[in-house]
Amino acid sequence: MSTAKLHPEATPDPRLLRWITPGREVRADCPELADLVADGTLQRVQTSPGEVQTLLSDDRSWSVDGPRVRSALFAALASPDAEAPISPEEMRRRIEQIIDREVAPVAGSHGGSITVESVIDGVVTVDFGGACAGCTLRGRTLQDLLGKAVQARYPQIRAVREAPKRRVWLSFARNGRR
Repeated sequence: MSTAKLHPEATPDPRLLRWITPGREVRADCPELADLVADGTLQRVQTSPGEVQTLLSDDRSWSVDGPRVRSALFAALASPDAEAPISPEEMRRRIEQIIDREVAPVAGSHGGSITVESVIDGVVTVDFGGACAGCTLRGRTLQDLLGKAVQARYPQIRAVREAPKRRVWLSFARNGRR
């Protein structure tokens, strides 16, 4: 079994750390982290695909307790359940969550939208709607924002692509005929 990758990220709250766990997931009922909540080291733990958020208790410090939290996370990631394969349906749901959390607010602020069309063999295909459909910067949004966010959490995703545009033919009646 390979060593789990784990990357801490600071947040505006100095007691809260986001631990990025690319391609891995920590169960919400993980005993290693539950023990840290029970002993008062952590006030709260929140897990989501590709990350764990840990809120340190008021009377604790990261310089003292950080190594214990990190060790608990590595232990949780080493458990057999953390290696369970993700079904295509579950992967799509998780990518939709990443879009909703990290990409949709940016696209929506400009009157656009991004939806997942498919996730097949490590390739995510998305469709741009609204203002994003004709935006000249959608390629940057696709690779720099969406691609990086998805591939940081799920290295098994090889590519993120835009769905080909569908042509819609309109029929016009001639001289009142249909």
